[in-house]
Amino acid sequence: MKKSKAIGIAVFFPCLAYAVVAALTERVFWNTQAPPGKERRAALAIRDNVSPFQKWGSKQFTLPYLERYYDAAWYFTQTHRGDCKDAFISTLNTALQRYPEVDLFLLAHSNQYIDWVAELPSERRSHIRLVYNTGCRDLRQGPSWVDLGAKAYVGHPDVSASPVFYFFFLRRWTRGAPLHDAMEESNNLMRLNLARAEVLSFGNVNAAKLSRASEAFCYGDEQLRFQSGQE
Repeated sequence: MKKSKAIGIAVFFPCLAYAVVAALTERVFWNTQAPPGKERRAALAIRDNVSPFQKWGSKQFTLPYLERYYDAAWYFTQTHRGDCKDAFISTLNTALQRYPEVDLFLLAHSNQYIDWVAELPSERRSHIRLVYNTGCRDLRQGPSWVDLGAKAYVGHPDVSASPVFYFFFLRRWTRGAPLHDAMEESNNLMRLNLARAEVLSFGNVNAAKLSRASEAFCYGDEQLRFQSGQE
């Protein structure tokens, strides 16, 4: 088989799988207009050092949403542990000075980005609104993030299938659903897809166990909404 054909197949099948899952599980959002108050919002996302395909997929999914629904958005991709720290902290510092609401998306395995953010002045950290962390077992950071100034923190309790949750969650959060509702619906859809994965894998995926490990929980304000002051 020619190299170009092999590469084409390698790219085609993950994309096909993604399209099938989306078509079977996700409803269409016809209104893609950003909720009012865009000028108040900024977002930063950081991806840890994973495979090139994972880096590409995370960015292709995340960045368009952030650029559409936030006034300013920055996306960082690490090439090694500790990479991007200076740029991330400098950018976050600027965002916290310019915007009253800054959301953070930590798209990484178990991590300690909280130590980076803790270096910033407390009065600026009070502008951090939502922190979402895909890291396995990083739910335990919730109280510390809230103490640091975040209005709400969403994470996962154990070795999780957080990318499945995140696929549904980002879309609902940016369209204005209350944090609790966006989280609950995304948890339910994640469970549904893990159950399907168990069937397709002939039982090699333990859906019940993985769902318990992956269920997202919130510390802080569960009634937080993407649009400030929204009733």
